Amino acid sequence: MTRTPQLGRLTVEESLFDRLRAANADLPVMSVTKSTLVATSHLIETLVYEHGERCALVSGFQHGRHWAVERDHYLALAGDNDVIAVFAGREPPTGLGVDHVGLRLRTGDPLAQEWFVLALGPGLAITLCGLDGDAHVTSPSPVREADRLFDVLWSVDPQVAALAAEVVVEAVRRTGVEQGEAIAARLTTAGQRPPTPIEAARAADTLLAGMVQRLEVVRLRERRALAAASRDKNAFLSRMSHELRTPLNAILGFGQLLDLDVEDPESRRSVDQILTAGRHLLLLVDDILDIGRIEAGELNLDVRPVALGRIVQGVLMMMAPLMAERSLLVTDETGADAPAVLADDARLRQVLLNLLSNAVKYNSEGGQIVVSVARTPDAVRLSVRDTGPGMSPAEVDRLFTPFERLDAAQRGIAGTGLGLVVCRELVEAMDGHIEVDSRPGLGTTFVVALSAAPP
Repeated sequence: MTRTPQLGRLTVEESLFDRLRAANADLPVMSVTKSTLVATSHLIETLVYEHGERCALVSGFQHGRHWAVERDHYLALAGDNDVIAVFAGREPPTGLGVDHVGLRLRTGDPLAQEWFVLALGPGLAITLCGLDGDAHVTSPSPVREADRLFDVLWSVDPQVAALAAEVVVEAVRRTGVEQGEAIAARLTTAGQRPPTPIEAARAADTLLAGMVQRLEVVRLRERRALAAASRDKNAFLSRMSHELRTPLNAILGFGQLLDLDVEDPESRRSVDQILTAGRHLLLLVDDILDIGRIEAGELNLDVRPVALGRIVQGVLMMMAPLMAERSLLVTDETGADAPAVLADDARLRQVLLNLLSNAVKYNSEGGQIVVSVARTPDAVRLSVRDTGPGMSPAEVDRLFTPFERLDAAQRGIAGTGLGLVVCRELVEAMDGHIEVDSRPGLGTTFVVALSAAPP
């Protein structure tokens, strides 16, 4: 550190953080955001203020727009304790009832600041020292001020606190001998008796309780913000769905009329593309709306005993033309005596329709589809097995990622990448779960497990 007489302040040429690391290389280093660092330092200062024993507090902060709040805060602290406030940036106003040392950082950037709090007394020994991690980066990416990263040394060990005190005093003494000696005398007086383990534990517990309380407040605030964002998103999706459905229905209606009149093969192919794209967009809108309702907890389910055999037979009849187009052999092993499950009739039908649709689209030409039911002690398991190409474990892990279609797009298979996501959310909303068993070359089996209906 060097003194700049005409400015009446010190310039930091060597970081206090680095000096402390050099004095004890074994001190653990953490990375925290500036908001966490500020909250922690304020907790320590509050702990000093409410501790009831004299101690010396050496604390640094940036002089800026919040100066009035910081000034009053330090004046309150100084009423009962020895406080040495170290200001980054310009000199604090005169007449402050707190001893101070003005610091200017080596980078010349007040934001690339050091941050430190040292509390030392008979029943208290806390060290917090941080260096802006972004100061090491030549061109840091833009981040919110509260999210700036600091490297932090943190300890409630009396020996570490005493070591930090020596580093601070030596740094001040090198350019301001009288200030350094005065600070050293007060730190020595404050730390005449090291804190007992009980006192150190009490201080740590108080600090931890304060941190937990602040984290709860932050979490509650974030939860409210997320809830508000979710409501806005769902309102947007709801409005957009109605706005999209009107032109989409018109497109599909006129496309179907054209399909009745067009005889030219080239024109018929163009009409088919219009109808395919329109149905794809309509399905995408429906899937996105379902996901939005589920996330918002606004999905109304009528869960009651549902006969699986009836559901399976009805969906298979709907899918029969598509299965016939691909010459697929379909086997229904559910049987007339299939057990009933607790589910929403329409939503379970939607899930099975989606699973069978995938079994048709991703199956091999002339392949097989088997639908079966098994009863276990805790659930009824509805299985849909196909003889398609199957998937690797890595592909299965990505299967329920929104808009993830693996290689389906390259193979020309229509879809939105949301169907399975909706299926899983619907099944879980009915207190069930979906399992997947797939191996390359051996096909894929989807299992929907639901609670059995009471006899």
